[in-house]
Amino acid sequence: MKPVRHVSQYAARNYKRIFDDELIIKRKILSTTISKTLPINYDAIALNIMSNYFYNNVQNKNEFSYLQDYYFVDDDKYITWIHEYIRDHYQLEYDATPQLNNTSGIIIKQGEQINYHHHIDDYDLINSPDISAIVTCKTGDIPTYIQFEYDDGRQKMMKYKVPLKRGKLILWSSDLRHCFLKNLNHEPTINLSYQFKLIRR
Repeated sequence: MKPVRHVSQYAARNYKRIFDDELIIKRKILSTTISKTLPINYDAIALNIMSNYFYNNVQNKNEFSYLQDYYFVDDDKYITWIHEYIRDHYQLEYDATPQLNNTSGIIIKQGEQINYHHHIDDYDLINSPDISAIVTCKTGDIPTYIQFEYDDGRQKMMKYKVPLKRGKLILWSSDLRHCFLKNLNHEPTINLSYQFKLIRR
């Protein structure tokens, strides 16, 4: 076991690798299912996000900003627990601590999609996040996907898609372009989004 520094007793006591090695591409995309021992009420989080959606509480109303598709969320213990789960396990596996930079909700309604974007502010690189994550709170029976696109070296223009499933955590480098493919379900797909700065030791 790796040395444990500044992580919760739960994470230290139950430590094991949680990320799916099959989805690691140069450590840019990681995926896991959040442990059911963590009592997360995904319906409550989805309701939180929907409430902000109904009030059009978007993080940026500029039509050219990707944040026009990202909604504010109210403080919630379940959102905090997931944040701590990501922080503790990432620190144990990669010896760097994710420091929360932004939390938001994403809703993909029937027949809609969200176009390619990344989470880097070209005018504020220092304060831009290093890693991003989503946790799916609600989705229909027909798979909905997040799709990634590489733009560097031999991987240029390579695409990789991951299905969204309730309770699934997907984490990636914030500079990686991604989109949400069309939702073919009658009900919306609702995701919780996190962005982190990495504090390296």
